Amino acid sequence: MAELKTITLTHYLMKGMKVSAWEETFNNLIAFCKKMVPKFAPLGFGLKLRQVELDDYCEENLAASNLVSISCEALDVDETPIENLLFIEPTYTDCSDCVTPDGYTFPVRTFTTLSGKTSQVIPEEFFMEAALKVIFRGQNCDCSCENCASGCGNEEMALHREHHKHATH
Repeated sequence: MAELKTITLTHYLMKGMKVSAWEETFNNLIAFCKKMVPKFAPLGFGLKLRQVELDDYCEENLAASNLVSISCEALDVDETPIENLLFIEPTYTDCSDCVTPDGYTFPVRTFTTLSGKTSQVIPEEFFMEAALKVIFRGQNCDCSCENCASGCGNEEMALHREHHKHATH
């Protein structure tokens, strides 16, 4: 059996802080990985979950708390925030337990789920969508379809081929 390509999901949070939305996001990541590892294996992919604690309480790190990124070295997919893959723009909302050890309060990353609900917790559906985009990229799509929507990363090639087809007929 061929070696599995590893998709890594990384969750960022601030060291020493307990924020319920961050804990729920990480629990969603764990549940997602437990469910999907056996389903992704036949496709040739494994999942790895990392948690990174940032210890500098600067504004940039506070804003990045509860960020989840995805990467797959075997497919040359560099670490990318999942919202970039999903074309989702986070907003920031007040959070009752978002207080640094020195008493500074800060807003937390907030998303609108696919069902339209606003949440500070990143739902499993976002992890699934991001992982599937990475997996499709690795499925060696031949882009023979006229309007490639597989997420394989070769959509431009399919559009280029379609353009030449129309230009020669």
